[in-house]
Amino acid sequence: MDKNIYFRNFDLESINVTLKFCQQEYGDVNCVVWDAALVLAKYLEVLYMENNETFESKNVIELGSGLGCVGLAAACFGGNVTLTDLPENLQQLKQNVDENIPSIKGTVKVAALKWGTAFRSEPFDFLIMADCIYYPEVVEALVKTMTELTTPNTVILICQELRETEKQKNTWKMFLDMLVEHFILSYVSEEKQHPVYRSSDIILINAKKKCL
Repeated sequence: MDKNIYFRNFDLESINVTLKFCQQEYGDVNCVVWDAALVLAKYLEVLYMENNETFESKNVIELGSGLGCVGLAAACFGGNVTLTDLPENLQQLKQNVDENIPSIKGTVKVAALKWGTAFRSEPFDFLIMADCIYYPEVVEALVKTMTELTTPNTVILICQELRETEKQKNTWKMFLDMLVEHFILSYVSEEKQHPVYRSSDIILINAKKKCL
């Protein structure tokens, strides 16, 4: 086996499932499961524990899925999930889907999606994304995709680790400025998140599309 590759386990205790993710010791931004993905996946578990039917048969899309942690968690809770990323990132994503098929209660499919381009789909009940805000040049395209894939009834969950570089601070501000033009934002307090998987430097937002 490639020495650069290793596996990481992630437990969803409420349903007695351990997800297994193939990671790379070094690589691009999609080579590992980032902390914000763990925080959001565990918040989905909080929602599931509050109501076991939260994700049952719901259409869920994850943007910038990376290794698929958040979307696969939603599928384990019963969601019909579409994992999306750039075409060049899908091979490892598909590998992680295959690795975790036995744990999935809903359905999972993998699709290529470049933000800002058309994506044919049924309306989604949930749009989820974790640590997608890195590059300022794609922020406008990301917000465009978010507006096209959601309705005012879509639950939009955005999780992002806040980093201290000026570039990252400016990119995050740019994203929020564009986001509020189309969505109403509310912040999920740490107290409402998972008691272990939460952090003061990881922001969790529940967004709702504005009615026209």
